Amino acid sequence: MQQLWTIWPGQLSFLAAVSVIILAVRRVTRRFWPRGLMLIDFWPPFLIIFTHFLTLQATESSLVPYEVISMMILGIGLTIMEVIQRGEIIYQRFFKLYWRLIDLLAICVYLVALITHLLLK
Repeated sequence: MQQLWTIWPGQLSFLAAVSVIILAVRRVTRRFWPRGLMLIDFWPPFLIIFTHFLTLQATESSLVPYEVISMMILGIGLTIMEVIQRGEIIYQRFFKLYWRLIDLLAICVYLVALITHLLLK
């Protein structure tokens, strides 16, 4: 099981397996599945863990603390932007936008970590 988390082909296969399971659950519970919830919304926790393992193998230090700090800064910036633009923070809109930006950030950081790992190893 440890090999599955630490090497990149295992990580991608695990992500694919989780995606297939989520799509199957979505198909079975079509009536009860929350509208607007997408498959990509389940990826960030896994991608953050995978980024940690990849960067530890490639550079002997983890990129995850910087990723988490950038997520916090993104949340603060998005909060300030919402207040300036709308004068209020609508939780549903804010959280959905924040989580989608976290999706993009996690995917980009994972791809950078994967490319770095492949180039350095």
